[in-house]
Amino acid sequence: MQVYIRILEHLWPFRRQFFMSVACAIVVSFLWAMNLSVAFPVIKVLFQNDSLHAHVDATITDCETSIANENASLKKLQPGQVELQARIQQRLSTASHSLMLTTWTRDRIMPFVPRDKFDTMVMIIGILLFATVMKDLFIYVEELLVGSVVQLTVNSIRQACFRSALRLDYQSVNRIGTAQLMARMTNDIEQMTGTIRIFGITMIREPLKMIFCTAFAFVINWRLTLLTVTIVPVLGYILHRFGKKLRDASHRTMQSMSHIYTCISETFHSSKIVIAFSGYRRHRKQFLKANRAYYNASMKIVRVGAVVRPITEILATVAIFAAMFPGAYLVLRETNELWGIQLSNHPMKIEELGTLYAMLLGTMDPLRKLSGIFSVIKRGMAGSERVFELIDERSIIPEPKTPHMMVRHESAVTLQNVSFRYEGAEGGEAQRPLALKSVSLEIKFGEVVAVVGGNGSGKSTLVSLLPRFIDPAEGSVLIDGVDIREFRTLDLRRQIGLVTQETMLFNDSIYENIRYGSSEATQEQIEEAARQAHALPFISALPDGMETIVGEKGGKLSGGQRQRIALARAIVRDPSILILDEATSAVDSAGEEIIHRVLKQFSKGRTVFIISHVLNRTFLDLVSRIIVMDQGRIVSTGTHEELLESCACYRALQLSHMPMKDAA
Repeated sequence: MQVYIRILEHLWPFRRQFFMSVACAIVVSFLWAMNLSVAFPVIKVLFQNDSLHAHVDATITDCETSIANENASLKKLQPGQVELQARIQQRLSTASHSLMLTTWTRDRIMPFVPRDKFDTMVMIIGILLFATVMKDLFIYVEELLVGSVVQLTVNSIRQACFRSALRLDYQSVNRIGTAQLMARMTNDIEQMTGTIRIFGITMIREPLKMIFCTAFAFVINWRLTLLTVTIVPVLGYILHRFGKKLRDASHRTMQSMSHIYTCISETFHSSKIVIAFSGYRRHRKQFLKANRAYYNASMKIVRVGAVVRPITEILATVAIFAAMFPGAYLVLRETNELWGIQLSNHPMKIEELGTLYAMLLGTMDPLRKLSGIFSVIKRGMAGSERVFELIDERSIIPEPKTPHMMVRHESAVTLQNVSFRYEGAEGGEAQRPLALKSVSLEIKFGEVVAVVGGNGSGKSTLVSLLPRFIDPAEGSVLIDGVDIREFRTLDLRRQIGLVTQETMLFNDSIYENIRYGSSEATQEQIEEAARQAHALPFISALPDGMETIVGEKGGKLSGGQRQRIALARAIVRDPSILILDEATSAVDSAGEEIIHRVLKQFSKGRTVFIISHVLNRTFLDLVSRIIVMDQGRIVSTGTHEELLESCACYRALQLSHMPMKDAA
């Protein structure tokens, strides 16, 4: 039920169109039942060769005679015959009501009905044709309105889903996974879209058609109609039992689709490795396994859905026959009782039974459609649950309730006894060792600090604390004496420029990729940032210059060109803290020289962190201090020469990255 309420919250702003569609559905359903009700005059005129005027007059005469007879019977009653008196008064009330209705029909409607039987049939066919055209017109309008509401509602949910994902912290995004996010925003929302559309059209229109047909049937004979209603509790119980199985199977199907997304994403994101190592067979097997799992999960839904529909139709048919057999008995035996039980106010006639049968059959088509969409609804609801789970996901990096105003960094960055552990696969901290262990450090404003260490030493984790990609489990990180958790993350990150090893560019122009660093930057500032990053010469040589589209992940540019644009993006931000996370590991000596020249000019008046396995000699004249990390701890700090003498770990790092000719 909670999922339906959540969907309704997103639908509510578009309630006007929705209620208009419901009004159209009501008209469609009424016209559906009215078209079936023509069975009565058709039987009278076409099969019994009777006149409707004569039938109305005869009915009035019968009612008047019945009333007179019942009044006479009342006068003959002896005192104390209370039960018999009540039965006679009930029959008298029924006859009086029928007389009033038939008299109104004679006075208000029959003047417009031709007396000629053929003309009457022509009029009936004309009314039926007009009602059908109007019904289809209202169906068209209803589906347009519902289509609009569905798309607007799904757009609202998709935006909420994407907005929620953007608010997540880096660690939560990695935990959920890109493939899972894509699956929920595409496949799961697509399943939800189909379900909302079904609710807007089928789940409103078809029950209304059943209600109107049942109401007409109750008017003809409520006792016989009541026999068919006994199916509802049985049908509800069956749908409830199958519903749980469908929901569980649908969840497994969604998860299987996520695995397919994961397989596709990994394969094509690593296409160079796949091609270089001829890993086609391995990835085909992975995809085949994921595809087979999706097939098996989907077939469970198909099997359950295939059972629901025939069971529903069989039960509905049995219920209709349960009403038809007694009705046939009343008509053929010309009585109103069966086994002493009164089933009609008067002996039923063939035209009444035929109309009742038409009305009950009129409920079969809606019931068949409803049973056919049961599995689709459960599948859509499973997708909706996964989508709303993502919308409800909250960042584990909380915003401060009363944020501290942040001014430009000008004093020191301090780490006080910081420890950190990454979340495990199930979100439990105890599953992984500490990535940082009681780290304490102070970097004065304006220092250029290199943090070096082997894989898994904790150097990238250390600098990830500064922009609050992660928060320490213990200890605190301070900028100018204030814990960074007291700043708004937006204000904090505006002070930080980041250049990573994997240069991520967006499939947009060079201009917009540089401007990404600061949306308020002017064209002159963007060009100046490109000049400082030594990117302006190659940009000017491109046919479209700054408007050149870089392609997906910057694929139309070389690695060095992408690196310089990334540097320009950080420069235009004018940060007080600059982080280069392995930014030099994937570039050649020419690229290193460019980065060195950029930093030599740009690092003045800023605190700079250079993260690397080992500091290249190119940057030794820039760095004021080198911090050596191993197994989550700071093992030593100092200059290059000091560390070579005093730190075995640093010497080992230097030797491991020394060219062969130098080692010799």
